[in-house]
Amino acid sequence: MSAFPPDYIRAHLLALGCDPARVEEAFIHSGGAGGQNVNKVATCVQLRYVPRNILVKMQEHRTQAANRLAAWKLLATQLQRMRDREARERRAARELKRRQNAPRPRGVKKQFVELKRRRAKTRSQRRDIGAEE
Repeated sequence: MSAFPPDYIRAHLLALGCDPARVEEAFIHSGGAGGQNVNKVATCVQLRYVPRNILVKMQEHRTQAANRLAAWKLLATQLQRMRDREARERRAARELKRRQNAPRPRGVKKQFVELKRRRAKTRSQRRDIGAEE
């Protein structure tokens, strides 16, 4: 077993349902400012977790080790966000279904009945008076 990710990140990833062995890790040249170090050393770390289609790229730090640790932390953070969003969506769907299936309150039913009575009265007053005789 490799030293990466560290045990605490590995435990977090496993709790999120991510197998760290299925994460593809690549080291590539960074871009942008940094001079000779950026041009010569592959300090940028790219992690790809195919089952969830997540791609994480980290090139903020000068060293590969720092970028590697930051990339694993970012992957765990993104997985946590996805899990939280899915839980929120499930909860919202459940709440919507509960509200849709809830019976109408008594006051609302009374308002509907009163509205129907007024409407019936208005319609009955439109009748042709001569037709009744």
